[in-house]
Amino acid sequence: MSTPTIGQPYTVQPGDTITELAFVAYGDARRYVELLEHNRAIPGLNPARLAPGTVLDIPRPDYLPMPSGIGGMRTSAGRTFKVEARPVQPITAPDLVTLRLVRK
Repeated sequence: MSTPTIGQPYTVQPGDTITELAFVAYGDARRYVELLEHNRAIPGLNPARLAPGTVLDIPRPDYLPMPSGIGGMRTSAGRTFKVEARPVQPITAPDLVTLRLVRK
C-alpha cells in the first residue's frame, strides 16, 4: 500500500479499507468518519468496499493528537507490541498473572 499523506490525494489500492487509511494518515482508525465526510461528493463512494483507483483527498484535520500521545494514538501508529505474562509475585493460584505490553 502506498502511504496516505495528510493534505495529499490518495489513490485507493486493492485491499485498502477506510479505517486503515485513517489509521495510517492520522494514527487513529476512528477518524475514518472525517475522511468519508470530506470525500462525500465522490460518486458511488462506498466505505464498506473502496473501489481500487478511487482518488480520495486526505484532509488536514482540525485536531491531531500531540506527539507525546496525549489525546490519541498517533505515537503508537505503526509500532507492534507483544504481550508477556509474568507473575508480579510468586503465584499462589495458577490464574493470577499480570499482563504488560512490551515493545518488540
